[in-house]
Amino acid sequence: MLPAGGVMSTQFTDASLTEVAAYGGRRDSAIWTGAYLASEALRFLTTGAPDADRSMDATVATLHRWWRIAGDPGYLARYAAPAESPAPVQAILSADDPEVHRDVPFEDALWHWRGNISRDQYQGVLLGYSLAYQATSNPEVRETIRQDVVEFVEQLMSGERRPVRIRVNGVTTTREISIPYAVFSTADAPDGIPLLTLQTNPFSAAGEGMLFFAPNATDLLQQIFGFSLLPSLPQPTQAIQLAAIFRVALQVTDDVPAYASRRQAIVEHYERNVDGWLEIATGWRNTNRCDEGYFGLNIGFMPLFNWVRLETDPVRQERLRQEILRDALWAEVAEHKNVFFALIYGSQAPLEDDVPAVLDEHVAQLALFPTAPNWASPRDLRGIYPESTQCPGISAVAVNVDERVPATFVWERHPWKLYDPGTPNQMYPGIDYLLAYWMGRFYGFIEDDAPSTCLLWSVIGT
Repeated sequence: MLPAGGVMSTQFTDASLTEVAAYGGRRDSAIWTGAYLASEALRFLTTGAPDADRSMDATVATLHRWWRIAGDPGYLARYAAPAESPAPVQAILSADDPEVHRDVPFEDALWHWRGNISRDQYQGVLLGYSLAYQATSNPEVRETIRQDVVEFVEQLMSGERRPVRIRVNGVTTTREISIPYAVFSTADAPDGIPLLTLQTNPFSAAGEGMLFFAPNATDLLQQIFGFSLLPSLPQPTQAIQLAAIFRVALQVTDDVPAYASRRQAIVEHYERNVDGWLEIATGWRNTNRCDEGYFGLNIGFMPLFNWVRLETDPVRQERLRQEILRDALWAEVAEHKNVFFALIYGSQAPLEDDVPAVLDEHVAQLALFPTAPNWASPRDLRGIYPESTQCPGISAVAVNVDERVPATFVWERHPWKLYDPGTPNQMYPGIDYLLAYWMGRFYGFIEDDAPSTCLLWSVIGT
């Protein structure tokens, strides 16, 4: 279930699990491969298991390749595989798919890779990189992580001017503008020039060949004719993501003499801007309704975990804990039986919060997680859970973990689904369980159920 090193859900030809028929989740491999790296890092930090160490090394190598294959600084591929891969892997990267770039020379071979990256994919990778950097003692792995993160943050800081095609309500012009906090892909840009498409009623913005992390969209849009009087458009989730990126960059360059001058530039940029990002982040609101957009909560919690635990200013850190983690994000999901979110909150909560009851409740939910293999089994909970009066077709209360519709990462899926037909012979990788379990173990919220196991592994060398 790691074709060419990237996490995928897998459909087998039959229940024997011996032959792969197809892979699923092909657009989301980066975020879940990063989440897998995070789980192995936490396992190694907790147990010292040698196989967790080896998994970290291999997964960092895979993600490093995905940072490099696109050829543009800081631009991450969604997935990549050798051109001579088996047929099910080839199908992930179909020639008919406009996101896919095929037969790209890389590392003395031909590769296929998927582009059109989105901000959510970076969140799992940065979570995994930060925890792996903390866990590993391998200087080569640490330097690999450092190179990728520093190149990424330096690209975001550059604010370079570029020619951009701007399409407003269907009318296209080309002009050179300064683009703050962005990464670019020559391969994904139409004719090599990024395209920004805007609609004014209702307002929407989308880019091709570029991806923005700007915490205020107005910084870009005011440069465009017709938008000079546009009011502030703060983006709280992007403010959280951007600040977390900088904190990880500071983590991986701390006390590294060869990076001293580059780190100083990152420090200065962060200190000039972080309080503004923090103010924007305090405006975070849950914009999801009913069962739509729940994944947006996950891509707030993941980077917030990095930002809170890595922030070194005590006043700023306490504001993060109180105003954003507890009063904004956690307050929205406290009744969702979301174990991953609960463990992030419990591990980083303000000291005055009474978290043991929250943790006990959610650790008990995690214990209900289905035993592996994690099949895409059908679910029909209609008539078992009360139906919502405000959102017909879904439950009025969060479904218990053992009755949830399975997924690659169940914590990013809404917890109220009542029916799913399932998919025969499809299996999910269980990263949702692994990441939550090892986070609980690392922070002491879950007891070791097999003491001395990893000590024995170390002795016998397996």
